[in-house]
Amino acid sequence: MQRVSCVHTQILEIGQPGNGAVTAITFFRGQLFVGYFNGTIRAWDIKGQRAVIIREVKEHKKAVTCFALSETGQNLLSGSADKSIRVWKMAQRKLECVEVFQIKEAVQKFDIYGDKIIVLTHKNVLKFSCSARSTQTFYKSKHVKSLALSQGKAYLGCGDLSIQELDVSVESKIEIRAPTRSWRISKQPINSIVVYKDWMYCAGSQVEGSAMKDWKKRCKPTMTMSMPKGTNVEAMAVVEDFIYLTCNKSPSVIQIWLREKQQKVGRLPAGSKITSLFTANDIIFCGTETGLIKAWIPL
Repeated sequence: MQRVSCVHTQILEIGQPGNGAVTAITFFRGQLFVGYFNGTIRAWDIKGQRAVIIREVKEHKKAVTCFALSETGQNLLSGSADKSIRVWKMAQRKLECVEVFQIKEAVQKFDIYGDKIIVLTHKNVLKFSCSARSTQTFYKSKHVKSLALSQGKAYLGCGDLSIQELDVSVESKIEIRAPTRSWRISKQPINSIVVYKDWMYCAGSQVEGSAMKDWKKRCKPTMTMSMPKGTNVEAMAVVEDFIYLTCNKSPSVIQIWLREKQQKVGRLPAGSKITSLFTANDIIFCGTETGLIKAWIPL
């Protein structure tokens, strides 16, 4: 069996003060796009370990909370606490806002499937139709905390530890994990859901994972990673051999866990509280409350 190297090398550290915390990160058209607490969006051109700001816009009135790419990859969408989702395109090497969708509530996270946008807000799950400009509300009483979208289905982690599946096209709803009602189990909500390859992982007071087909059969999770008492996972990313976690007890550190062995093998210091986590091309990125962006790659 091949031994997995757990060593990570830092390959990037960029940032300029003045815009507040980094609240969203993504890649679009080969450039690193970063959203900030004050509503600014910046694009960085990355060359090796150097980065240059090549675009900056500020059209959101409040924090940029999330990004998503259109299915064609031609447009970047940004969600914000100002209750809007903006659609951006590159026009003559400039970032131009071509459409604005007004949402009823502050946008915490969203994802796209065809003409539909599934939006997670503080209170509800909304399905927004771009063509009809109409909104439907789901799971009003579930206190949904996390969202992942895969193959036309939205997976929603709830405050009662249940996981809901919503088929975006036909609006069928299935509960693939029942609520936890035992007083002995700490009721930390599912703060993060990640679909990686054919597995789904959920994280709160512990991390659980199974093949998607086993979740749908409501089998016991194949893997469980227990956290120390009082520790709650706030964000999670999964890449190849690793699961990356940020937790309430050590908010300025990314924990590195081996995915197959469920073993903690290292940590990545961010320097201050981590406010955004993102992965691309086996690289793990984080943004901090001081406006710094760091990135590491496993060797």
